[in-house]
Formats: sequence, structure tokens, C-alpha cells
Amino acid sequence: MSFDAAPVTVQVRDRNLQILGVVDDFTSLTITPRFNAVGAFVLNISADSPKADLLLPGNGLIIRRGSGVLMSGPIREPNWQRSDSDGGTGSLTVNGVDDLTLLAGATCWPNPTSAPGSQTNSVYKISGVAAETAMRALVNLNIGPGAQAARKISNLTLAADGGHGAAVTKQVNQFDKLLDVLQDIAKTAGLGFRIVQVGSNLQFQVYEPADLSASAKFSFGLGNLTDASYSVTAPTCTKAVVVAGGSSSPRVVSVTTRADPNFPGPWIEQFVDLTSVDTASTDLTAQMTQAANEALTSGAAQGNLTVTPIDTPRLQFGRDYTVGDQVSCQVRDDFFTDVVREVNITFDAQGGYVAKAVIGSSDSTNNQDALARMYQYFARIVTRLRRVETRKPS
Repeated sequence: MSFDAAPVTVQVRDRNLQILGVVDDFTSLTITPRFNAVGAFVLNISADSPKADLLLPGNGLIIRRGSGVLMSGPIREPNWQRSDSDGGTGSLTVNGVDDLTLLAGATCWPNPTSAPGSQTNSVYKISGVAAETAMRALVNLNIGPGAQAARKISNLTLAADGGHGAAVTKQVNQFDKLLDVLQDIAKTAGLGFRIVQVGSNLQFQVYEPADLSASAKFSFGLGNLTDASYSVTAPTCTKAVVVAGGSSSPRVVSVTTRADPNFPGPWIEQFVDLTSVDTASTDLTAQMTQAANEALTSGAAQGNLTVTPIDTPRLQFGRDYTVGDQVSCQVRDDFFTDVVREVNITFDAQGGYVAKAVIGSSDSTNNQDALARMYQYFARIVTRLRRVETRKPS
């Protein structure tokens, strides 16, 4: 690289999150941070390296670039291999995931602070609190400082509550996956969340992604893009049929539509099950609205842009933008603005690296606005093509 990019540093931690050493002789390192989803890493090292003995299950990695943490998480699968042409003791490949995996392995209990024999409720209810507050409460009561002793992760803390996001009113079904529930809330509220090591603790953080579309731009003309591909898939839900009650209370049905002008045709109905909700509840309308919005957002049409960016002195991943941020990328004649969903980055032993970003998808934050921008662009392309098709020869 022709400029002074921040180097990557790989630290090894033990099960108590204490630093054991630095791996400075790896042959390659690939990390894939993902927005509101569990990321992963793969590290390759010579098996006869003195650092190889540190790379054991139960330990973990903290991967830094400059002063920032790109990823932290536990080692899952060390794999050793050797061939007769190695001339040594072989190579060691270490696979792992980021610390968000703690959420993927937990469920939401209806009475989270009570013992297993005291789970008397059928749902956990969230009533009219900011999305961030609701997300923090779910983590806190199920696996955080406020959880019962048998479920508490002792070194997990929560960042301060910033009160981000609109008010949420919903019921969480008993033993739903914690990560899935947080993803639903965050997607509708336009928020991001992560778990990362801070000092000697892990910290759950909720944040509002940055809109960097004016400063973080990628194009072939700017020299920071090597390839790009773009695709669109049709919606799977344009009409949410929400059904509440029906067993112990009278059934109530609401229908919410969200038309997509770029995909005309029959409505695509989806049943949304709220039959566990008592229709006498004073917040019934808010719960049904929340459920409809989540179904329509998840089932909206999807755009997917995959690009291979190149770091330049003015624009570098991890310093100027990261997953969850909104950036701009030139697709054909126009700039397209959406969220960086994930980035696959491979570092080599010489300090070089290649980054491949995926921008925009159904998992993007602020999905409805992003899709609106995407289809404005998509509609322009369709309009141009129709003009070509209908143009009469002179």
C-alpha cells in the first residue's frame, strides 16, 4: 500500500478476558463484521509458532486496527493440518465468532428474573418505552447484570441508555431467541447493536448508525472501487394480516398494507400471529401496529449491492466508516446510498489486505427509507429501459 494505513493487531485473551499475548506472526487473517448479526474470523498460523499454544478453545481474540476494535470474540474451532511438503509441523487454522454470539445462544424468558419453575407468564411484555431501553432491558434481565444467577454472564455490562428509537409496545413470545427479538426491534427503529470488549469486560451497546453518504463515497472514477454487482429481489409481504385473541378473548383482525410501486401485482398477504394477546388490553392497537410494521419491514423488497472497495488516504474502513453506517456507491450512472451490512476483510503477513463490502439488504437499518431511495433509483432505470423499448425508428 502506498500510504500509511493503521496496522492490524491481534491480541489473545483468556476466558476471564485477560490479555495473554499478541499474535504477530500469522500468515493470514480474515474477519467478517456484520451489522446486527454475529460476525466471524479465521486466523492461519504456522503450527510451530510459539503463539500457537495460545489459540485454544476458551480463549478469544481481540482484533484491533489502530486504536479501534474491529472485532472481539471467542475461539471456536482450531484445526491442525500437515502435508509431506510442509517442511515443518504443519499449519493451524483458528475459527471464531464475535461476542454477539452471546445473544444468539440465549432465549427470552417470560419471567426473566424468576427460577425455571416460576415461569408463570406466557409472554414478556414491553410497554411504550424507547427501542433502546427495551433492548437493554431484554439483555439485562436475561443474561446481564439483572439476570438470575444461573443465567447471568458475569463479565457482561451495558453501556448507558441513550433512549434512542421510537417507543415500542409488543409482547415477546416465551423463549424466543434473544438475538432475533433484538434484530426485529432494531430493524424497525433504525438502530444498531453490538457486544465488544471494553477493558476487562464485555459491553452491550446500542447506537444510531452514522449517515456518511456525503463523505464516504465509492466509485470507479474515484479510484477506490475495483468491482461492483447489484441485484433486486421481490417483496415477500405487502399486506400484514394481524390476528389477536381468539381463545380466551374475542378475535380482532387488522390489515396493514405497504404497496411497492416497482412490483405491481397481487397483494402478498402474511399472517401475523398475536393470538396470545388479550384483545381487552389497553395497548392492543399499539401492539398490532408494531407487529404489522415488523412483518412488512422484514418482507419488503430487497436490494443487494456487493462492492470491493480500496482503502485510500481519505477513506479507510474502521477509521472513516464501519458496518451499519450509510455510504454512497456509484451504480451505473448514479450514486446509491444504503447501509454497510457486512465487510469481508483478509489481511496477509505483509500487512496488505483486501476488503469486500455488502451494502444494503433486508437487514439494513432504517430499512424502509433505504428501500425508498433504492427504488427511486431502480425506477429511473426501468423508465429509461421502457423509453428505449417504445422508441419508434425514424
